[in-house]
Amino acid sequence: MIEDYIDAFPERASDGRTYYDFTRLLSDKDGFEAAMKGFKGMFDREVFDAFVSTESYAGMFAGALSQMLGKPLIPVKYEGGFPGTVVSEACPKTSGCTRVEMRPRCIAPGTRVVIMADVLATGRTTSSMIRLVESQGGTVVRIGYIAELADHGARKNKVLKGYPFECLATY
Repeated sequence: MIEDYIDAFPERASDGRTYYDFTRLLSDKDGFEAAMKGFKGMFDREVFDAFVSTESYAGMFAGALSQMLGKPLIPVKYEGGFPGTVVSEACPKTSGCTRVEMRPRCIAPGTRVVIMADVLATGRTTSSMIRLVESQGGTVVRIGYIAELADHGARKNKVLKGYPFECLATY
């Protein structure tokens, strides 16, 4: 079970919520295999051209899946993460506003992408990534998360309405 490889740290989060650490999903052979099987199951029914992911735990899985499935991986970083010219979208955060960005010409018009991310909480970062992909002419066909933090309200707020998504674990 995926949850067996996710460690909870209630004392770490400054807002009183529990912090979930995904390190053992990567470092434990059985955890890694379970996560890869879960992600492959999420995406095996989709026709898509590329993965899009931040440099994160999900990005590490996206790298492994892109190799396995023969799909490119397009990295997204927070503002200032790339040198030179970038395309970007505002990414409102509770502690202010930042941007997500990618290198231009990574997504050709008509490219169908799967977004992979660590956590679905409010959905704001994912919404920014969707806008970034769509601003380059791409289409998001599915979104996969390691975990959903249900009490943060993304499903209730319907911030991802119209975009199919799944999570390996829900808290």
